[in-house]
Order: sequence, then structure tokens, then C-alpha cells
Amino acid sequence: MAEKIQEFIIKYLSKKGKLPKNINIEEFNYIDTGYVDSMGLLKFVVELEQEFDVEISDNDIILPEFKTIGGLVKIIEDKKG
Repeated sequence: MAEKIQEFIIKYLSKKGKLPKNINIEEFNYIDTGYVDSMGLLKFVVELEQEFDVEISDNDIILPEFKTIGGLVKIIEDKKG
């Protein structure tokens, strides 16, 4: 499941531009690097919720883990149970 979630996130982020090469994809901070800005965050969350049938709360969004691909994968996996 983690692989499917990660693939979806990477595909979504790649719409904004190519992801940097030679990075640890798990630790890539897509918010601080501008791949998802404050205006796009809501759209991103809605896409994740629809794709994985989960509800992402405001509390989830403020977690430091939410900003990284690996952290976001874990949050979604935990919600899927």
C-alpha cells in the first residue's frame, strides 16, 4: 500500500515540475520546496482523500510529518488501518 500511496504523491507533485534527482524521496519536503503552496494545499488534500478514501484533518496537516512524502505516506497508511 505504501508504494501505491508514494507513487500517487510523486505523480501529483511532478505536475508542478520534475522532482530533484539524488534526493531521499521519503524526506523530500514538498511544501518548503514550493511543490504545494498554501493555495494548492486544499486541492492536494482533497485529491488524497478521494484517492485513498481517508479524511485528512487540520491536525494532520499541521504535523511536521505531513510536509514530507514519507511522513504523508505513513499518515495515510495509519488512516487506512
